[in-house]
Amino acid sequence: MPSSTLLRAALALTATGIVSAASIRHVLEDNGADVMFAVAYAFYLTLILIATPRHPPRWAPLLGFAFAAITYIVAIATLNGNVLAVGLYLLAALFGYIATPVTFRPLTVAAFALWTPALRFFGPEPLAGAFPPLLAFASVLSLINLVAALLDRSARDPDERLRRIGLGLLAVATVATVVERHLVVESMVVAPDDVMALVVVGVLPILSVARLRPSTRDALATGLALATFVLAAMSLLLGKGYHVDAVTVPHVAAQELLAGHDPYTTFDLPAALAQFGIDPQLVTHYEDGSVLRSLNYPALNFLLVTPFIALGVTDIRWIYLAEIVVLVLILLRKVRIPWRPLVSAGVVGNTVIVRQNILAGVDPTWWALLTLAWIFVESRWFSPIAVGLAVASRQPAWFGAPFYLLGIWKRSGRAEAVRRAAIVGVVALLPNLPFIIDNADAFFDGVGAPMLGSLAPYGVGFVRLGLDGPFPLLPRALYGVLAAISFFGLAAVLWRFWRSVPIGALIFPFVPLYLAWRSLQNYFGSIPLLAMAGDDELIVGTAAERREHAAALAGSPVPIPVAGARPTSTVL
Repeated sequence: MPSSTLLRAALALTATGIVSAASIRHVLEDNGADVMFAVAYAFYLTLILIATPRHPPRWAPLLGFAFAAITYIVAIATLNGNVLAVGLYLLAALFGYIATPVTFRPLTVAAFALWTPALRFFGPEPLAGAFPPLLAFASVLSLINLVAALLDRSARDPDERLRRIGLGLLAVATVATVVERHLVVESMVVAPDDVMALVVVGVLPILSVARLRPSTRDALATGLALATFVLAAMSLLLGKGYHVDAVTVPHVAAQELLAGHDPYTTFDLPAALAQFGIDPQLVTHYEDGSVLRSLNYPALNFLLVTPFIALGVTDIRWIYLAEIVVLVLILLRKVRIPWRPLVSAGVVGNTVIVRQNILAGVDPTWWALLTLAWIFVESRWFSPIAVGLAVASRQPAWFGAPFYLLGIWKRSGRAEAVRRAAIVGVVALLPNLPFIIDNADAFFDGVGAPMLGSLAPYGVGFVRLGLDGPFPLLPRALYGVLAAISFFGLAAVLWRFWRSVPIGALIFPFVPLYLAWRSLQNYFGSIPLLAMAGDDELIVGTAAERREHAAALAGSPVPIPVAGARPTSTVL
C-alpha cells in the first residue's frame, strides 16, 4: 500500500490537475464562470480535504480518478472536441493505474490529471494558431516518459523510485504550463520557453538515472523546471498587460501615497481602470449595480509595491512573479530531497497561480506569507510575524490566522498561542495604523467592503450554483451563515482531532471561502502548496522525521519512500 505521505501529496497534485484543466476549459469556452467550473473547484477542495487526515482513505485515488475523468470529459464535450479520443485516454490511464506498482498508483492518477495538453490535443483544433510542433512533440514525450517511470520496476529503493516518478511529473507539469501559455500569448517563432520545455523533457529522464549526488540531481532538475516556468511567465507578462481591476488597485494606491495622499481617502477604482485603459465594465459592482470606488485592501497590499513604483517599475506583476519563485526556492530547501520534484510540480503546473497571481496580477503576498509561517512554524518570532503581515495584506488571511493560532495551541500550548496571537495582532495593525488614524471611516469602509458590503455575488464556489446552476440564489446573509457554520465547525474538528488532521489548520480556512457570497478564483490557488508546506512528514528536521526513522529501523512492513531512513536521502 502507498504511504500516507505519498497519498496526501498525490491527492494534492491530482486536485491541481483537475482545477488547472477546468480553468483552461473555462478560458477556451470564454462564456463566463459556469456550473462545471464551480463543480471542478468543489472536486479540487474535496480531494485536498480528504488528504488532511494523517492517514487518508485508501479509496481516495479512485475518487480522484473519477473526478479527473468527469472534468476532462465535460471539458472536451463542451469544447466540441474528440470525446472518443479523451475516452481512450482515460481508459489508458486506468490501465496504467492497474499496471503501476500498488505503492505508487496514486501518482498515476496525478500524472494523467496534470497532463492538461490533453485539452488541446483532443480539442477541436489541436494545432490551431502558432502552436509549434516542437512543443507538441515535447508534450507527448513527457507523458510517455512519465508512464515509463511509473511502470519501471528496475529501481528497488523506494526513495529512488519516488524521485524518478517525481521528475517525470515535474516534466509533465512544466510542459503543460508552456502549452497553456500559448493559449494566452502566441509566438510567431519558437520561443525560449518552447526550447526549454524540450530540454526539460529530454534532460530530466537522464537525470533520473544519472549517478549524481541526490542534491545535485535535484538542483539541476528543479532549476531547469523553474527556469522554464519563469520564461513562460515572462512571455505572459510581456505579451499581455494589465487587464483586471485587482492589479490596478495596489499600483494606483502606491502612486497616490507617493504623491502625499491617503489612498483610502482619494482612491477611485474606475479612475484606476481608466489610467491603464481597462474596460470599465470590469470594475466591481454592488448588488444594486452601482460601482465600487473605494480602496478595499489592507495597507500592506500597496505598501509592498510602493518602493518599486518609486523606483520606476511600471508593471508590479514582476514583483509577484519574484515572490512566487523565491517562495518555491525556500520551500524546496526545507523539503526532503525525494519529494522536491513533486512539490515543484505542484507550483509549476498550477494554472490558477499562473493565471491569477502572475498573468492577472492578483497579489499573492498573503498566501506566500502564510506558507512561510507554516514552513517555519517552530520559529517563535518569524512565524507569527509572517501571519501578521499576511493579515495586513489581504482579507483571505483573516480566515487563516485563527486556525494558525488554534494549531499553535494544540502544538505548543495555550501560553505560546496567546503570545503569538499578540504578535500577529500588533504586526497586522502596524502597517494599517497610520491610515486608521488619518481617516478611520474611509479605512474601515474600504477594507470591510469585501465581507460586509453589499457587493454583487460572484465566484467559483457554492454561489455559482445559484447564479448559473440548478439552485436558487439564496439571500446574501444565508451564505454568510453557511460560511460561519463551516468556520466554527471545522475549528471544532481541528480542536478535537488535531492529531488526526494536523494540516487541517492550513486547509480548513478555505471551506468558508468556498461557501461565501464572493468566492474568487485567487482565494484557492495556493491550497496544494500550503498542504505540502504544512505536512511535517515532508519537511526536514521535524518530529515526524524522527518517528519515521525509528519506524524504518524497526522494520516497518510498508515501504515508505521518505528521506531519513537511508543515507542517500539526507540533505546534503
